[in-house]
Amino acid sequence: MKITEELLEAMILQELISTMSGKDQENRVSLQYRTGPFFRLVQAAFENLDRLEDSIRLSEDLKDMDLNGLKNNELQRLKDKIAFVEGAIEAKLSGKIQKSQNYE
Repeated sequence: MKITEELLEAMILQELISTMSGKDQENRVSLQYRTGPFFRLVQAAFENLDRLEDSIRLSEDLKDMDLNGLKNNELQRLKDKIAFVEGAIEAKLSGKIQKSQNYE
């Protein structure tokens, strides 16, 4: 295979594009680097869960009753809320939620 100047240029450009960070490619939109409108909220939830995990691991005075209460009550509430959020997403995607609805 003969490599022409045009082919070599295209190969070099392709290699540069594939190795450059998306942030360095100002004119290229990539979903890989898109954070979206919920990034901060989700990040805050992760940070709180990290703090919860750390407090469980580092606390030396937790009783079985405390841990069982967390596992059986509080974590279940978190799972239920995550399922509720997932349901809201599905409803929004399917068009069942048309307008912004405030729940107070």
